[in-house]
Amino acid sequence: MTDATIVATCRAFTEDFPDQESHLVDALTRHGHDVDLHHRVDGHFPDGELCVDVPAHPRGRPVLIVQSLTGPAQSPDAAIVSLLATARAYRDHGAGSICGFVPHLAYARHDRLVPGQRRPLFARLLADLAAAAGLNHLIAIASGAEDQLGALFHRPGLSLVAAQPLHRHLLERLDTPPTCLVAPDTGGHPHVRRLGAALGLPTVGLVKRRLGPDEVRTVVPQVAAMPRTGHAVVVDDLVTSAGTLVAAVAALRTYAPELRISAVVTHLRPTGTGLRRLDHLHRSGGLAGLYVTDSAGHRAGVRGVTVVDALPEVADEVAAVYGTESASWRRVHARSL
Repeated sequence: MTDATIVATCRAFTEDFPDQESHLVDALTRHGHDVDLHHRVDGHFPDGELCVDVPAHPRGRPVLIVQSLTGPAQSPDAAIVSLLATARAYRDHGAGSICGFVPHLAYARHDRLVPGQRRPLFARLLADLAAAAGLNHLIAIASGAEDQLGALFHRPGLSLVAAQPLHRHLLERLDTPPTCLVAPDTGGHPHVRRLGAALGLPTVGLVKRRLGPDEVRTVVPQVAAMPRTGHAVVVDDLVTSAGTLVAAVAALRTYAPELRISAVVTHLRPTGTGLRRLDHLHRSGGLAGLYVTDSAGHRAGVRGVTVVDALPEVADEVAAVYGTESASWRRVHARSL
């Protein structure tokens, strides 16, 4: 398969998403790509240093590298280095376009400098490293900061593409149909309004004020046309400490005590505090159910949490984006020769 697309899996991905690379391979095949699978290309030398061994000469072929950056198999920093080293290995040995797919982008929330803090803008550093390693495109499931991240990653030879956040798919798993969708903060209002319009559901945007790293206060605006009965579903992109979710449930309960409340969340990366809060929300009846994807590689053993596989739902979109970006790279590359 001299012209076949190479799909190279990193070890962390195969451990966090066992046997799920087949969804991507099948999707690429449906989109007209011949595929040559390079399985688990990264490992370690006996002294513990990272080793990447490309099993066949890429010879100008396009490459899709698949890695998990935020799952339990490997720390985010080690997983990032494996992704970068894999990209560099294929680049050094003559690959064509190189695209990475990571279900959840590590450091996605480090997309802007925070007043009063003296921390690196790590998302920009990650973009710098990705470009230096030879990545042309990086695909990740949307995490709520696509505009800022896209700007940080936009540079000659590199782009960041966000796949759908899978909220619609998660809503289909609810045991009771929603009667209202809720955006827990201002940043989520546009997406939730679009989702509500597509599903014919009313929406409400809560107002959130952050009180500390893990504490927020949320209120229902006085102008909101919020139903006081039915099934309200909070739509969010990421839960870590669960502070926003706790505040949203409290605000909704104060406004409408009889509401049934659930939540759909794309990425779940719970801290210890987050796990305790999620367990309390379930035990207290504050949250009827939490529906999440396994995009971060976590299958949290928390009561009341339903985990849905992301790869079967996003594989076709990844294949379509990969094909478009690879074709664009080939056109630009051909003009530069």
